[in-house]
Amino acid sequence: MSAGRIATALLDLVIPSVCAACGMPGAPLCDTCIRVLAGPGDTACLRCGHPWAYEVPTCAECPAGVAWARHAAAYDPALARVISALKDSGRRALGAPLAQLMIDRIAVPPSGAVLVPVPLSPRRLRQRGFNQAGVLASYLARTWGTPVMEVLARPDDGRHQRGASRGDRLVQVRDVFTCAVRAPYHAVLVDDVLTTGATVTAAARALRAAGCARVGAVVTARVVLASGRTRVG
Repeated sequence: MSAGRIATALLDLVIPSVCAACGMPGAPLCDTCIRVLAGPGDTACLRCGHPWAYEVPTCAECPAGVAWARHAAAYDPALARVISALKDSGRRALGAPLAQLMIDRIAVPPSGAVLVPVPLSPRRLRQRGFNQAGVLASYLARTWGTPVMEVLARPDDGRHQRGASRGDRLVQVRDVFTCAVRAPYHAVLVDDVLTTGATVTAAARALRAAGCARVGAVVTARVVLASGRTRVG
């Protein structure tokens, strides 16, 4: 076991059990905070799940190369704190309630689909000690009965996605993923946040190059357009 993974396991034991969203003692993510997290919406894009005032078959927010995408909640300040605690503070235990949120709000993928976690670079994996997408995928697999295949790789490139513009993200990750084995026929990418769609587009590109016929995506949170006009974040 690597030093990063040992440190992560120890953190899970010593960090006080407080809600990562509101700070109240108790569960890693309390029921009250879960209930107030905004869901996908009653009317949305049928392809990518982005909420709109009315149902549409496809929209400008659909990630390229992805046949369908679904999210469990809108990315807001409370959920941002939770995901940051998972990724930046090593609170791996948050993977369970975040995955459960996905299970409660996202339909089970079609029969024959395979979950593919979006990978971290080896450098980032060493620093963090775990891949949050892999943690989510493992929980989803247990409930959905959908197998997990870690077929994608991401080399050390030194580039950071957080804070980058939409155009920068598209350039930074365009060819960053590789798939050295034959990809599953129907792959479902798993990640924590969908911001511009650049990451899942790049991952789908690598999967299709390796023989995948259909790519879907499921994420915990999605950055959505406020009132359908301006981007949040």
